[in-house]
Amino acid sequence: MQEQFKSFDTLERNLLVKLEARGCTSITVTGYRYLCNSIILWLKNNGFEHYSEDGGNSFLQDYLTKHGKNQYYTNLRTVVYRLNDIVNNEWKEVHSDKGKHFILSDEFSSIIANYCDNATDIGRAVGTIYNKKYVISWFLHEVGKLQCNSLDLLSPQIITLACTRISDHNLWGEIRVFLRYLVEAGEINADYSTLIPHYSKPYVVPSVYSIDEIKRIENSIDTGTVQGKRDYAIILLASRMGMRSGDIIRLKMGDVINRNEINIIQEKTGNILHLPLIDEVQLAIEDYLSVRPLSVANEIFINVYAPYKPITTGTIRNALKKYIAVAGIDIGNRKKGPHTLRSSLASSMVNDDIPYETVRKVLGHSSNNAIKHYARIDVEKLRQYCLEPPEVSGKFKAFLQGEVL
Repeated sequence: MQEQFKSFDTLERNLLVKLEARGCTSITVTGYRYLCNSIILWLKNNGFEHYSEDGGNSFLQDYLTKHGKNQYYTNLRTVVYRLNDIVNNEWKEVHSDKGKHFILSDEFSSIIANYCDNATDIGRAVGTIYNKKYVISWFLHEVGKLQCNSLDLLSPQIITLACTRISDHNLWGEIRVFLRYLVEAGEINADYSTLIPHYSKPYVVPSVYSIDEIKRIENSIDTGTVQGKRDYAIILLASRMGMRSGDIIRLKMGDVINRNEINIIQEKTGNILHLPLIDEVQLAIEDYLSVRPLSVANEIFINVYAPYKPITTGTIRNALKKYIAVAGIDIGNRKKGPHTLRSSLASSMVNDDIPYETVRKVLGHSSNNAIKHYARIDVEKLRQYCLEPPEVSGKFKAFLQGEVL
C-alpha cells in the first residue's frame, strides 16, 4: 500500500534521510537531491499534486521520448526506483525491469510459480530460474492480451501469435521448454512445443584483445589508490586466470588468504573450479587487502565508499570500460566487457598450442562442446587451411573493372 505524501518536499527529505542512514557519502546524497529536484519539478509542471509510481513512470517515459536512453536516464531511473521504495515503505537491494509490467491472471501466476518450483527442485541456478520466470511471464502476458487467461483456452493460433509478439527470438527456446513442461505436468493434453520455431543465434567471433593491449589496460590502472589496487586485482583475476565476473565478486577471504590455489563453486555452472593462484595475482590481492576499508562483508572486493558492500558485476564492467579508454585502445567493433578478457586468454592459450581440453578446464567450461568455440578463435591453425582465391576472369572480372554488362 502506497503512502500519500502531502508535499514533494516530505518525500524528498525522507529519501535523503534514508540514504544518509545507510551510510551514503555526502556526494551521493547531493547527487540524489539534484536528480530528485528535476523529477519533482517535472511532476509539478505536469499537474501531479503528489508523487506516485505512475507519476515516476510518466516522467521517465517523457525523458526517454525526448532524449533517448543514456547514462543520465539511467541515473534518473535509479532515483525513481528509490522514490518508489519510500512510497511503498520498502527498500529493495536490487531493482530490475524484468517482469515488472506483466499482467497475469491468477491461474497463470500459479502456473509460473509451480514451474519455477519445479526448476528449483531439479537444481536449476537462481539466475536461470529468474530468467525462466521473466520469459514465461512475458509469454503468458501476451497470451492474456489475446483474451486467453486459462490453459483450457490455449490454441496453436494463440501460441503462434503470442510468440510473434516477443521480439527477442532468443527466448523462444525457453517457451518451448515451458510448453513441454505443461504436458509432462498434466496441465495440458497437447504438446504445442513443436509449434515454436528453432532460432539459432548468429555466431559472432568473440572479441579479443592482444597480449600487448591487455598489458596496456593493466598498466593504465593507478595502483596508488584504494580503488586502483582493487580494480587491478580484479582485472588480473579476469585477464590472467580467466575468471568470470560473477565468480570474482563472490570470492571470499578464505578463498585466497594463505592459499596458493583457488577452489570455488562456479556461479554459472555449479561445478568446482580449481585454479593455481598465480603469484602476480596473489600479490595484487594482498596489496588491495592491505588498504581495504573495514567492512562486515566477507567478500574480498567491496565498494570504495560507504556503505562498504560487495561490488556487483556492473562495477567490474564499468571499470574495464574506463581503463580501456585510459589506455587509448582503439576497440573498433569489439566489445569491452569483462568477458572479453576470458576470450582473450583463451585465444592466447590456443595460439600458443595449449590443448583445447586444458583451455576448457582452465576457464571452467563444463561442456566438451566448448572446444568447438575455442577452435574458431585458433587463428594460427586456421591460417593453415586458407585457400588461395582463383584468378578472376570472365564477366565477374569485367564487372570488377567497371564495365557495363
